[in-house]
Amino acid sequence: MSAPLPVVESTPPRVCRHLRGKVPFSTPEELVQSWELGAASNASYWCLATLEAAGPDDGVAHAQDCRSGRACFE
Repeated sequence: MSAPLPVVESTPPRVCRHLRGKVPFSTPEELVQSWELGAASNASYWCLATLEAAGPDDGVAHAQDCRSGRACFE
């Protein structure tokens, strides 16, 4: 018996406009959730402001962290 698929929010949370992410192509389509949820453990994220895996505040660029309330959030 396979595990049930996780529930996907109908509206993804708002992430910083500088955040980008990539879910590997090998991820089965039925398991891919919106990258904005930060649910894919094998996804890569980067910040367009720094072009690195950290934002201007030296915090990690990740969908679960790049949200309203962070100093560099836009």
